Amino acid sequence: MQRAPDDFGEPVGDALIVLRSNGPKPAVYGIHGATAVVMLAISMLLLVA
Repeated sequence: MQRAPDDFGEPVGDALIVLRSNGPKPAVYGIHGATAVVMLAISMLLLVA
């Protein structure tokens, strides 16, 4: 069963939690944002394959 490309939602949710708790912005964009982008790209590649 293939999953929809919303797999990147988990790191996005984590990023929002860190932002709301006044966490460091480099962690939000550098860790969680990058993870979301990579997961979205991989999800799209898997759906096309």
